[in-house]
Amino acid sequence: MIRIEKFNIPGHCEGRIKQVLQVKMQYRKPVVWVMMDDKLPYRSIDFYQIGDWVLSGEDENTMDNSAYIGSLKDEEGVIMHCFCIATEPENAPEEDGKDTEEDAAAVSTDVETSADDRVSG
Repeated sequence: MIRIEKFNIPGHCEGRIKQVLQVKMQYRKPVVWVMMDDKLPYRSIDFYQIGDWVLSGEDENTMDNSAYIGSLKDEEGVIMHCFCIATEPENAPEEDGKDTEEDAAAVSTDVETSADDRVSG
């Protein structure tokens, strides 16, 4: 079964992730919609946002392993750039215990993002 779920940014998503669809402001908060597909392996990703500033050290390492999912502008005009990064699933179902850390790490490159649906504020 395919379904669409909504998550907060920053936030965490676990499940059978197929595609990150769109980021938008909803009720003054950044959110992301994700397509899930029960036929896919169980995975986990974190969503986070950064502003317009120079990154260094650990932030740069995080960015190197992340996928850009869109940019937003809040009510005050502040721009947020949203990303997702693969993480190790915390609540994987028992039948998926065979999934490896390598499977989780692949989500940054495996998860499809739809450029046409991105919001640039």
